[in-house]
Amino acid sequence: FLINVFFIILIFCLFAILELFIYLFVNYFKKEFQWLITRDDESPKFNELALDNFISSSYDPILGWVRKPNSMGVEKGEKGEIKYFIDSNGSRRIEDNEESIIASFGDSYTFCRQAEDFETWQYFLSKKIHKKVLNFGVGNYGIDQALIRYNQVKLDNSIKIVIMGVVPETICRIHSYWKHYLEFGNTFAFKPRYKIENGKLRLLNNPMSNKNDFSSLKEKLHMIQDSDDFYNTKFKKYQFRFPYLLSFIRNFNRNLILFFYLFRVKIYKFFNIFSEQFDSKAFGFVMKQNIFDSHQMYQQKDKLELFKSILLKFNADSKNNNHKPCLLIIPQLNDLRIISESRASPYKSFFNEMQNYLDVIDLTEDMLNEDYQSMYIDDVYGGHLSKKGNIFVSRQLSKYILDKGLY
Repeated sequence: FLINVFFIILIFCLFAILELFIYLFVNYFKKEFQWLITRDDESPKFNELALDNFISSSYDPILGWVRKPNSMGVEKGEKGEIKYFIDSNGSRRIEDNEESIIASFGDSYTFCRQAEDFETWQYFLSKKIHKKVLNFGVGNYGIDQALIRYNQVKLDNSIKIVIMGVVPETICRIHSYWKHYLEFGNTFAFKPRYKIENGKLRLLNNPMSNKNDFSSLKEKLHMIQDSDDFYNTKFKKYQFRFPYLLSFIRNFNRNLILFFYLFRVKIYKFFNIFSEQFDSKAFGFVMKQNIFDSHQMYQQKDKLELFKSILLKFNADSKNNNHKPCLLIIPQLNDLRIISESRASPYKSFFNEMQNYLDVIDLTEDMLNEDYQSMYIDDVYGGHLSKKGNIFVSRQLSKYILDKGLY
């Protein structure tokens, strides 16, 4: 009997030690690694200074965030600082006196993050066709936000073609209402989204229609959670809560890998060993897993239904404005790495189907047939296009536009 009691106490102590270790580990590392979340992240406290900066520089009551007209920005690039300039219309600057006939909307691969103003695919395409190509891309946009922005912007009558350029991962973004539930820690990024109700698209407006709404987050929280597909399927799934040990076991493989990468960095730094490769391993693992998740969504009928409805709306809105619509799919570096290993594109059949409704240019196969690694800057966000990559995109677009006689 005493031996049994001893073993029970021993096991209890072991579990208590593991529980304490995981609790301390998570709460220590979550300060510097946003992808570890706890119950406290259900309703995070907004840093007032950071919120004020966001409101003044990026916030938009309809879109969530946007590049402000007549502004400039600087970010760290592979070879130093990268500057970008936004003109009075909200388009990225292109110093060209040619007539504008193409306008592009989309995410950071349309904006061409990590590229100078004179290294974007719009810049190179403008040189090829001798017409100006406007760039209204915004980082981290879903195609839903890009479509809303297209309908906001007053384009010149000279515009003939509208290109909607997005990454395949946009299928995730259109099901997101608060990006914090999809990209943990992205707490200012509230956005509008579409839902299908009774077979029709219904727009859910940005829940943060003014700065004061950020102060009343708790009052809106239940509605936001009900309206975001990722609250239960991702945010709650990966959240650490008591007992932490059970939370760890519930997602054992993911947590074990993250704990190993994060702990290894601390050990290396303790011995004054620096490795940028090791520093970004945990973040890179999450970024690749996010792409895996997006690929899975292309196998889910309800997810595709919303995506298709948004594309059909883009097609109809463009034609109502006498614009030729064109969907441009630019894979991320992780998309290509995964597809090259599996030898099958999870989204090819969907975009092939959409070609029955509008022009679709999926660059995945074209890039796989080239030295695609050199077309990307291998950044922690999954790889943005390099100058060479943007030249490649412009070449494919130019060929497609000329072959189709789109202008």
